[in-house]
Amino acid sequence: MASLLPSSLRKTLDYFAKYSYPLTADELYFWQHGTRISKSKIKVSKQNFKIRLLREKYSQVKWKIAKRVGEQLRHFPSISAVFITGALAMNNCPANDDIDIMIVTSPNTLWITRFFVNLFLWSNRRLPGQTHAPNKICPNLWLDSSHLQITPHDLYRAHEILQAKVLWDRVHIHSQFLRSNSWVSKYLPIAYKYLSSDPSPLKGEGNARGEVFLKFLNSIFFVIQYLYMKPKMTSERVGPGFAFFHPNKDLPLDNS
Repeated sequence: MASLLPSSLRKTLDYFAKYSYPLTADELYFWQHGTRISKSKIKVSKQNFKIRLLREKYSQVKWKIAKRVGEQLRHFPSISAVFITGALAMNNCPANDDIDIMIVTSPNTLWITRFFVNLFLWSNRRLPGQTHAPNKICPNLWLDSSHLQITPHDLYRAHEILQAKVLWDRVHIHSQFLRSNSWVSKYLPIAYKYLSSDPSPLKGEGNARGEVFLKFLNSIFFVIQYLYMKPKMTSERVGPGFAFFHPNKDLPLDNS
């Protein structure tokens, strides 16, 4: 049946096959690459869901950990939203996977927040240099709410943006994140249409009085952490309003 599908749908199936993630017909419609083929015209042959179902069981355990830690992070007033990313966002974790999270902070607080969050999560997070950290929290993507755009624009990044799942969100960050990255609609038009339909208004954060002081303090925390990390850095991308850490994937961020 797959051979009878349009090339765009075959490419979508091939993309997910790299992650041992077969799709149902509804999922293929939702995640189709670059096209808007009607759901009624999409049919897929029976596929082997054994690995996917097994990984869903492993993911249930990791979700419990992620939700517990996410609730603990609510105590940090400078955190605006926490997202699950990576394999867990798709319930597709092998047993030995860690738990990738994205943390969005209010403007000019990212590096202050990261310092104290890392201390708070010390015994529960994946530490630098660890290659095997099952069920540990890996806060590998940090953005402040004025730096939500991700570049360059490609299919992999489009998937990562739209697959991210909200643990909690104080000020409609998810809506802002999707609007700031509307370019993903070129790659995943159906998924973007459904996921960006939230009409929530954009909300500002912070106050003008403390902005200068916070920016100065955040800069100090940034320099200290950057100097500590610099000798060990490889593909990591960091700036005052963003930080991306991942041992295998390079996801540059727009620092404009």
